Amino acid sequence: MSYLDRIAVCRHWDPEAYRPFAIDGATLGRVAHGFARRLEAYPEVFAVSDRAVTLAPELGDFETRSAAVREVLLELKAQGEIPLWRDEDYPVLRRWGDPPVLKMERAAVPHFGVRSFGVHLNGLVRGADGLKLWVAKRARDKQTAPGKLDHIVAGGQPYGLGVAENLIKEAREEAGIPAALAATAVPVGAVSYRCERPEGLRDDVLFCYDLDLPEDFTPVNEDGEVESFALWPITEVLARIRDTDDFKFNVNLVVLDLALRLGLIAPDDPGYQEILEGLRLAE
Repeated sequence: MSYLDRIAVCRHWDPEAYRPFAIDGATLGRVAHGFARRLEAYPEVFAVSDRAVTLAPELGDFETRSAAVREVLLELKAQGEIPLWRDEDYPVLRRWGDPPVLKMERAAVPHFGVRSFGVHLNGLVRGADGLKLWVAKRARDKQTAPGKLDHIVAGGQPYGLGVAENLIKEAREEAGIPAALAATAVPVGAVSYRCERPEGLRDDVLFCYDLDLPEDFTPVNEDGEVESFALWPITEVLARIRDTDDFKFNVNLVVLDLALRLGLIAPDDPGYQEILEGLRLAE
């Protein structure tokens, strides 16, 4: 096993298995052929051809589109087509900062292969014995990746919240980090990937933050989504990522980005350029 194996997991998908999903002539996602055939039952909302799925042009504004798509998704949910329903909307857009063209139930996003966004926080402790990273273990009843290792704070980016606002909210809920402390987290860039997962096609951008935490701080989960926390030397985290699949798949990319920035993976190390280039989609 290697770091490149972790990157490969985040790049595994078959373009031939999908057709574009477009709105107003702009491709915003990819729909698996089988799911596209399910959408043929809703011609007032989706125009389905062998080449693409497009949103009906009559649905001309954000609110109209969002309401029409939600009605279809609720029917598909009732038919068992969209499990893991969250009652949480994500914005549909291609680049962060663009105005969203509609909002969509989080559980449906991978079915349409539209881009989603999230925040991941490296909770760092710098002590006399070196740099350490807080590691969370996901609750075993989580809908996705139960029991996997994770960041101290990580979450999807819902509609209607700014990234920094969402980070502060997630930091409080997931780790009991006070808002004033969470607000000192430093944005350090992003990683991106596209891959097939059990829930569908994930096309994600994760905004990465570093937060230096006091040595006497102990995280406390408040939303029931974390089973436990542990403080590990960063070298131990990297070894676990290299040698196992214990971490949630996308956490690996964020930690590898941290390792590159800290010089813990250097240009003379095997696979350096492949790792560097593998952390972001080339678009």
